[in-house]
Amino acid sequence: MLVLIIITISGFIALGLAIWHKEKQRQWGIQRYLKISQETGLQKLSKLVVRIGQEKREELEQQFIEAGFYDTRLARFYVPAKIGLALVIILLVVVSEMAMPNKLMIGAIAMVITLIVPDSILAMRKKMLVKKTSRQLPYMLDMMSVCVQTGMTVEAALAYLAEELRAFDKDLCFHIKKTADTSRVTGLEKALLELSERIPTSEVRSFSLTLIQNIQYGTSIANVLADLAEDMRQMQVLSMEESIGKLAAKMSVPLILFIMFPIVVLILAPGFMQLSIG
Repeated sequence: MLVLIIITISGFIALGLAIWHKEKQRQWGIQRYLKISQETGLQKLSKLVVRIGQEKREELEQQFIEAGFYDTRLARFYVPAKIGLALVIILLVVVSEMAMPNKLMIGAIAMVITLIVPDSILAMRKKMLVKKTSRQLPYMLDMMSVCVQTGMTVEAALAYLAEELRAFDKDLCFHIKKTADTSRVTGLEKALLELSERIPTSEVRSFSLTLIQNIQYGTSIANVLADLAEDMRQMQVLSMEESIGKLAAKMSVPLILFIMFPIVVLILAPGFMQLSIG
């Protein structure tokens, strides 16, 4: 019940801070449009807060997208929610009846958890998303190879797969769609380079370099994509076999701690007990 109350209060505080920040950002935009030169100290401070918040929000939106949260409207509530939760925790610690050292320790731990853990979760989710997208890439290459064999260009195949892969993998679909949209504006080569930067894995890098080579030298791409997909599957199988091979060495530590050590204690304990009694 207490956790529910804390979450509810934090949500209201976050909503209030987000509305205040949005209103300040709107006022700053109006003032900037009207070119108002006379500003008070409080107005300058609000302008600085809005500017920093805008830069931070753009960075947070990119972090949310990289972590798989494609609704960027959530980013505007991220920092206010963290601040609101921290304020609620501090208030509860202050009004509690604990001793002052315990208050300081619990408050410090709560602040660290509130400020660091959400960012760590986003970073972990980004790594998991990159690995999952790389594992799904061979299936996309097979479909792209079929599309190219039917007469589609690479750009048309990317645009087609961006819609067809929506039910298969929404994360891979997002990156392919973004690549297809970027290729219409800046060209396919630059779009592929941006894709390899967003998903920094060897599989995506090989895919990007293969298509770039096709653009530069005009080589046949359909068979190359099929061979590349097969090579990626073989690499995934080898990586899985390597992980299985390391499993025996990793299991030796818990085997010694939780099985062999208790057995040794059970064997030697009666003898030690008899010696102590004698």
